[in-house]
Amino acid sequence: MITPYLTFNGNCRDALDFYRAVFPCGEPKILPYGDYMPEGSRTPPELLRTWVMHGEMAVCGTNVWFADEAAPPAIGDSVKLSVTVPTGKEASAIYASLCEGGRVTLPPTGTFYSVFHAAVTDKFGVNWNVVAEEAPQR
Repeated sequence: MITPYLTFNGNCRDALDFYRAVFPCGEPKILPYGDYMPEGSRTPPELLRTWVMHGEMAVCGTNVWFADEAAPPAIGDSVKLSVTVPTGKEASAIYASLCEGGRVTLPPTGTFYSVFHAAVTDKFGVNWNVVAEEAPQR
């Protein structure tokens, strides 16, 4: 599945409110950075506590992901495509292919929600997130 992923710099909640007013949308799902503290991590900067780590909303029948990023996205970099596949092995293969001639923006990492999450700008300038649905072993 490929999901549009829109990024902002501290104004994601404003964007969600705006898009809800423009399009026929339901209530967005929002996970602020302050609600997620992985084991061993430091407390996020105060500013980030209320920023959106992950938001989801159906816009005209398409599920769209939203997030605030600490580094302001450059013009043209605020739209990403997220590829979600069942396993880490599949995610790794897709990521490797997208990296050919591209630029890594997030090296592969395990997270609380996935064994594989990485990001790359491909050789055509398209921004991709690659995520496995496979959950980490606890």
